[in-house]
Amino acid sequence: MLRRVEFWLMLAVAVAIFGAAIVGRRVAPSVSLIDERRSALLSGPQGARALAELLEHLGWTVKLRRRPLFEWGSDSVDAQGFGYLALLDVGIPLTDAERRALRNAVSRGHSLLLAGATGVEQCFGYRTGGLGRFGSDSSVAPAAPQGIDSLPAVAAIVERIPTDSVVEAVRSLGCDILLPTRADTLLATLSGQIVAVRLSFRSGGTVTLIADSWWVTNRALRETDAGLAVVPWIMEPGWSQLEIDEYHHGFQDRTSILTAAWHWAYSSPVGWAILQLSGVAVLALALTAVRFGPAQSVVTRERRSALEHVDALAVGLQGARSGSTAVTLIAGGLRRRLSRAGTIQRGHQTLVDWLAKLALAVHSTEARRKVKRLMWLVREPGGDRHVLEAAVSVEDVWEALGRHNKLDRSSKP
Repeated sequence: MLRRVEFWLMLAVAVAIFGAAIVGRRVAPSVSLIDERRSALLSGPQGARALAELLEHLGWTVKLRRRPLFEWGSDSVDAQGFGYLALLDVGIPLTDAERRALRNAVSRGHSLLLAGATGVEQCFGYRTGGLGRFGSDSSVAPAAPQGIDSLPAVAAIVERIPTDSVVEAVRSLGCDILLPTRADTLLATLSGQIVAVRLSFRSGGTVTLIADSWWVTNRALRETDAGLAVVPWIMEPGWSQLEIDEYHHGFQDRTSILTAAWHWAYSSPVGWAILQLSGVAVLALALTAVRFGPAQSVVTRERRSALEHVDALAVGLQGARSGSTAVTLIAGGLRRRLSRAGTIQRGHQTLVDWLAKLALAVHSTEARRKVKRLMWLVREPGGDRHVLEAAVSVEDVWEALGRHNKLDRSSKP
């Protein structure tokens, strides 16, 4: 039968587990919270790894950049041959210095691929926006090029910044607007709204704008004909190498594996389930470590007294039938006690000789008789009665010397 304390403790643990399950159910990531970053490092439905693998299959060299873009487009980049950069709907906004660096790189002949809202397209006089009241309605379909059967629904379009808003845009962006010399519409909706456009500049640089970054995701490339439209847009500028920005997706060079593992565990349903199972395992381990019931008494070992040591010695000697040894040890104990007390000097004589001199040194007749009796017991072998008699004689001699006798301390036996 459970005690009352154990019952309430088990009830509290059950309530805690039930509450943790409810909280985990409410805050656990759902399928809709799968990583939405358009990163070439992610193979999920909303990642862009398929785009990088498709280009590599076509003979392109794809590099994943995990550093800021402050120096992109410099001479060192040109020497490596990577003058074509792709920004796929970045999650971390670019700084003004990075936007100016990309704008200056295009003015020197480099090319950009901008998918979704990156903030850089405004440096070239364009911006991306929604479809107004249509939103992401699947009924708003693009005008598909010839030979393409199905394309993803359009959720955003590209539009040119009005002339009266250019000054305000320059002030908010922190970079001068580089106006293109030519704008070629790559894809438009049935109503004529631009979905993708290529901007050409006098320096030879190009900027390819794709309004909706969903077109470069793994799911779109797998389930629709988006790849038949997007890949030619990327390959048309004449480059053979593409650098994809991963820094502004949160994949920096100094990101530790522990940080990446924690981000994955917290943001994915599988990782969240592993965290919950780990918590349950820790709780179960804590419960098994607790011992229910009252504390059990343990055996306390105290130090033996002198009498207990003597009894133990007597029992051992009795079992070994060593009565003579016991008598000798008892008499030797008297010798040690008198030597420590300073009454009789121990010297280097035998025990019998010492007892003989002790008999001459005492002044009490009774004490002298006890000493001679002890000396006889040491000489003659005997049994348990000799041991008991020797113990009694030793105590009588000690008391007689301490209470009734005054020995001549100057004499040395």
